[in-house]
Amino acid sequence: MTATEAISNPSMLEAACTQIADWEPPRAGLHKLSFLRHPLPLEVAVHSAFPLQGISVTSTIPPQLVSAFQPSGSWDALIHLLPSLSELYLLFEQVLLCEPIVVLAKNPQLCSEFVSAIVDLVRPVPFAGDVRPYITMQSEFFNNNIGGRATRHYLIGITNPFLLKRISALSEDIGSSTPHIVYLQGSSAAVPIRLHHHRHQIHVDYQVPGAMSPPNRARGHISKDQTFLKNIDTMLRSNGSDAAEVSSVIRRHFAYITGAFLAPINRYLATLMSSSAITSPGGNLQYSHFSEVDFLQSLSKHGTSIQFKGQTSIHRHKAEAAFYSKFCRSSNFYSWLEMKLGLEKEAFAGAVGQGTIQGQKTEWPWLPGGCIE
Repeated sequence: MTATEAISNPSMLEAACTQIADWEPPRAGLHKLSFLRHPLPLEVAVHSAFPLQGISVTSTIPPQLVSAFQPSGSWDALIHLLPSLSELYLLFEQVLLCEPIVVLAKNPQLCSEFVSAIVDLVRPVPFAGDVRPYITMQSEFFNNNIGGRATRHYLIGITNPFLLKRISALSEDIGSSTPHIVYLQGSSAAVPIRLHHHRHQIHVDYQVPGAMSPPNRARGHISKDQTFLKNIDTMLRSNGSDAAEVSSVIRRHFAYITGAFLAPINRYLATLMSSSAITSPGGNLQYSHFSEVDFLQSLSKHGTSIQFKGQTSIHRHKAEAAFYSKFCRSSNFYSWLEMKLGLEKEAFAGAVGQGTIQGQKTEWPWLPGGCIE
């Protein structure tokens, strides 16, 4: 690349640096930047947690559009590194609840891209912990704020298996949850839909320290969409254009699940909105105090479209309430609520975009969650 591409030409490289230096400070919206004599379309979302960044939703968006906050990794390549397709749901739950996660990969690029991809699964919920796509033994991660939020809730990528023991010891010292460890396999074999029992020892590709006991497998709470998993399996087995669409299908599926999960919370928050905000657009947007007990009562009354595991309706109802309760007590809930209220206040003030209020429904298609019902 350095011998034949544009970067090998000092004059062209200097011109590119000059053009970059002339770019205006980034702000939300669509931009056309000049780069190497070609226009570079760039989209900056209103928030880094805006969902489905980098995926064209209308025919008017140029296919070469670059989104500032789109994930660096693509599931087209990363999905082959998982022990099973069902692992996607478990990762989704762990990230949504802001649980500690460690990604062990063969090289820094893989773990960095994977961390970026799983953070994207729960958007528009911002991950409130310490996100480090790649760390080494000398990382400041082990020295900063021991016992603070940054060490209790984290999502990190590593390539050195011996760091697992150090991270595990750190978690015990601060009383944190045992991190969920993702072993990226790098196998050429087909990815099964479920993890079979004889493949439970998924760390055989790594020289994991012998003193470490096998990690406990976290149990999922949300029912898996078997149709979705079979569809992904079929796409992966094809050699045509379907395989290239895997990433888009996965991202859209979990964006839908996240939106459906947030819908009952948005519905409850709408009941807390002051009447003056509804009747006076551009006024002061205010909510009453959030009560977990009252929200769970609202959830029990109105339900959710998310399907939870359980042999009976009573078991499913208990699992649903427990999962929502855990989310409402997590750091992710407060980061999402802070983002939501901030964007809505800006919308009411006309700083971000225009909202129309019609009865009890306020629609801002570009806002996380889309609307308040």
